Amino acid sequence: MAYQIEKKESFFEVRVLGNTSKPEILEIIRELDRRDRGKHFPDLWIIAKESQVPFVHFREIAEEIRSLLPCDAIGNKTAIVAAGEFYKAQLELYRSEASILPFEIRVFLSRDEAVEWIKNPEDPTTSSTRLQ
Repeated sequence: MAYQIEKKESFFEVRVLGNTSKPEILEIIRELDRRDRGKHFPDLWIIAKESQVPFVHFREIAEEIRSLLPCDAIGNKTAIVAAGEFYKAQLELYRSEASILPFEIRVFLSRDEAVEWIKNPEDPTTSSTRLQ
């Protein structure tokens, strides 16, 4: 698996490429935490089609993220760009497991839509709905 983390003007962009495992995703999360301790900036994850993590690990990944945040963290948003409708449905399952986190997560099919949501937190017109 390969990944890139790039600081943009107001968020971090994470690109995940190639076959992926839970330990590799946790490695990315720890590196992102090292660069932005306390999650002061939103992050945008672009997940390649071949980079799917088994559902069974979704809760553990969310718990690891929660353990890295300070106790009083409010956090910033996370946008995830899926490689198609099927992958979007899978990532919505992660979103459900990650409801334990103190920040909002949404899954998108386009990077542009995800960036718009990250930059405009009050935009109610995005096609992704908030988890109830």
